[in-house]
Amino acid sequence: MAFIIKSRSFLPLFLLLLFICPFRPVYVEAAEGKFLHFTFKAFLDPNDANAVEWAWVTLVEIPRERAYPEEARLIRNAGGTLEGTVFGLVRAAAWRSAHRYSIKTRCHDRPAEHEVSWQESWSDQVFAGGQINNPFRMRFSDGSSYWIYNQIRFGFTTRPYLREDESWRDPKNTVNVFLGPVRVEGGPSEDIRGSFHVRSVNYDDPLVHHRRCEKAWVEQYRTAFEHFEHQNLLEEMEEGSNEVFGQLGYGPRNENTIVYEIIRSTSREHPHWKRQEM
Repeated sequence: MAFIIKSRSFLPLFLLLLFICPFRPVYVEAAEGKFLHFTFKAFLDPNDANAVEWAWVTLVEIPRERAYPEEARLIRNAGGTLEGTVFGLVRAAAWRSAHRYSIKTRCHDRPAEHEVSWQESWSDQVFAGGQINNPFRMRFSDGSSYWIYNQIRFGFTTRPYLREDESWRDPKNTVNVFLGPVRVEGGPSEDIRGSFHVRSVNYDDPLVHHRRCEKAWVEQYRTAFEHFEHQNLLEEMEEGSNEVFGQLGYGPRNENTIVYEIIRSTSREHPHWKRQEM
């Protein structure tokens, strides 16, 4: 977040806001009516290319002063201007494939398998946000450097997020009915383990099923896209370009892969909405 301060009489206010709004020397203004359409595909199991999650997210660019009106007012009173661009969530969805795998274990001192599975499911409760980072100089150990412009910062989130209408919403206030395990006649009863919370991606069927040593239980599914809660996606959209493709590794040993596409457009309609394509 960046602003210009013009009056020394407001220096204490400036220092206070500096901790909230890190200073940047160059600014990026939002282009009215600009939308960013994200498409993600996460490969969940290196041994099964059909085990995947997809997500589709549309964000709109909003001037920072409209997203943070109170902060903008304080800075204007101090003789400055709140500059920059943040993203408002237009809509988002996700889908996961059914998947089943086994882990070798032991039961009663004999070789056995721990079976893990989940069902195909959709989600229309997906929360995300981000901003366009103000230009900065990237420096390297050999002394060289170059300026980075139009860097997009994106993340899935469980924190309050900005919406298209410039209001803020806390995902924790979202009504989310969790479906517990369903007992199948003749099958083992399933216990519920762990806590169930509103997450950045909330599937209609939130359950992961476990079978091990004659015991059965369910836990809440954790989406692969939680990776972007802890490590936001940073991607530069070069001048004159409106499309970016990329991929990254995730998991304890980066053994899994997420591929993504970002399209910047004046259209509000996601070009791949709920279609498994890029």
